[in-house]
Amino acid sequence: MSSRAPAQAGRPGGMGGPGRMGMGLGPPAPKTRNVGKTLRRLLARLRPEWARIGIVAVLTSLAVAFSVIGPKIIGNATNVIFDGILGQRFPAGISKQQAVASLRAQGHGQIADLLSGANIIPGKGIDFSQLGRWLALAATVYILSALFSWLSAYIMAGVAQRTVYTMRADVEAKLSRLPLKYFDSHPHGDLLSRATNDIDNVTTTLQQGLAQMLNFGLTIIGVLALMVWISLLLAAVSLVMIPLSIAVTLLVARRSQKQFAAQWAQTGALNGHVEATHTGHQLVQVFGQRRQVVTEFHRQNQRLYEVSFRAQFLSGLIQPAITFLG
Repeated sequence: MSSRAPAQAGRPGGMGGPGRMGMGLGPPAPKTRNVGKTLRRLLARLRPEWARIGIVAVLTSLAVAFSVIGPKIIGNATNVIFDGILGQRFPAGISKQQAVASLRAQGHGQIADLLSGANIIPGKGIDFSQLGRWLALAATVYILSALFSWLSAYIMAGVAQRTVYTMRADVEAKLSRLPLKYFDSHPHGDLLSRATNDIDNVTTTLQQGLAQMLNFGLTIIGVLALMVWISLLLAAVSLVMIPLSIAVTLLVARRSQKQFAAQWAQTGALNGHVEATHTGHQLVQVFGQRRQVVTEFHRQNQRLYEVSFRAQFLSGLIQPAITFLG
């Protein structure tokens, strides 16, 4: 082994070779080919939590409903202020119809139309008691929305952690049953990445992704329903932008997915290099390979930085793009 180590150290992997020293390196694992099968397996693991997931759906629906109706209540409070300010501009003792007729006679037709649609009492200012009731109702609605959102997030966190707990236990049991040959033929860094980073990604998906998808879908339905109720024309104009928003989201997501795949593949490669270097630390010192090992680490670390930056940058473009289109 002593005569082989210096020759192997110059390979692109840094610490290559067929023994344990080379197991941290190697090509990244192939990405999932059958996403549907993977999703079905994940849903099967969630089967014991279906009741809690149903509660999360109900709580999220309530949170979205209160959140959607909140702006309508704020709008009513704004109307009270507007009506009060407008009513102060007319003398007391006349009716709204007389004020509208007077404005039309003076040639202010647009102002007369605006006044006819308002609920004013000439000579009366802002009704602060009514304004206070609307604001109190709005505060109550938003507090309830926040409470239901917190409860749904709390329950979903428990669902995610219990599911991932059993998944980690299954992974540990699986690794304990694998023969030594498997570990000698697979990169250690890739195994570490699958046992840690990939499961962490599942945790994030369950705890945040599912709840956000449900919240997003219900919010779209609720907002569209409210817009149709308020103004059918406004809803029609907004609906025109939905296909464009979906197209932009799919375009950006398709590009960011490739970068995220490269990010986790490079994470496995970097973990493998660190594991191999740590395992063969004495050999690195004996054969004077410290400079080459450090250089290889910086190269892989820089590569991880680049692909991670591109992945995060592309995924971060979705929300600003949708906001701009909206």
